[in-house]
Amino acid sequence: MSKGEQTRSRLLDAFQDLVIEHGERAGTLAATADQAGVSKGGLLYHFGSKDALVQGLADRLEVFGAAEEGRLSRMPDALEVFLRESVAADQPLDRTYLALLKLGQLDEHQAARDALVRLDDHFLAALTQALGDADLAFLVLRVSDGIYVRTALGGSGVLPPDSVDRILALLTSLPR
Repeated sequence: MSKGEQTRSRLLDAFQDLVIEHGERAGTLAATADQAGVSKGGLLYHFGSKDALVQGLADRLEVFGAAEEGRLSRMPDALEVFLRESVAADQPLDRTYLALLKLGQLDEHQAARDALVRLDDHFLAALTQALGDADLAFLVLRVSDGIYVRTALGGSGVLPPDSVDRILALLTSLPR
């Protein structure tokens, strides 16, 4: 990764962290530059506006989604892998997803909403390919959303330890 790519990545990390931890309004250009340890001029060199930062996060999520589509669509055990990986893990891409989810709630950040829809489309395409059934793929995607949200909530929102196993058993028993 080049120095410029490292700086861009640090800026995006800083922006998404500000949005997640303090809300969209906290993700100013000045605060993002400061958190990333970059001058405001350096930030503007890489991202000319807040919209460009949002688009940068959207692009990051697109790369992840395309890679996941390729990976999952070739897996014979895609159903199990996908549901087990739906448990929120605070990975870098989980943070990008959460930041875009927060940004997408505001009308001015259409790029965030579009990125989330594209991620859904990637997952749906991969699951449909792997499972051979578009309706089952859609059901699995929505179950995955529920697992993710429940585990992301933490505390009392966490699923019981055997929940994914029970869900998998139920889904694999469905006729195709």
